[in-house]
Amino acid sequence: MRAEIAEVVSFLKSLVKLKNNVKAEKMDLFGKRLAVVLQEKFEGHWYPENPSKGQAYRCIRVNNLHQQDPELLRACRESGIKYSDLGLPWEITLWVDPGEVSAPSWNPENMRSGMGASNPQPRNRTPIPWRNKLWVPPLPEAKPPNGTPTINNNFFYQ
Repeated sequence: MRAEIAEVVSFLKSLVKLKNNVKAEKMDLFGKRLAVVLQEKFEGHWYPENPSKGQAYRCIRVNNLHQQDPELLRACRESGIKYSDLGLPWEITLWVDPGEVSAPSWNPENMRSGMGASNPQPRNRTPIPWRNKLWVPPLPEAKPPNGTPTINNNFFYQ
């Protein structure tokens, strides 16, 4: 469980660093607090012999309906960070299962910005990329806002 939690923390910290809204020492504290929060949540809900059991409970989800994940919010409070400073994507789902962490809906073009952001299309669940047992997420290219937010009417899962 600790390896999977470390990967979640590493990924989320890398996303937050893209926005550069949180100082390094606060980010380190956030990572430590998030690891503790997730460890507490997953205790008793971790089944290596049946990884899919309990996966909805272990899911970390941010979207239009769930704009603040409770565990992320708690880690923010305990580390003195405003949740809004995380600058997380409009939609992200992290499945945290024994032996696998995946982010099926993460899209680098979906980062929050002052001009708005496009909503992602549902994607198939794919495992995160691993490198030397450390998860290194792909980093998005910096793109200037186009000035007009776009609306995607196909946002909801069909």
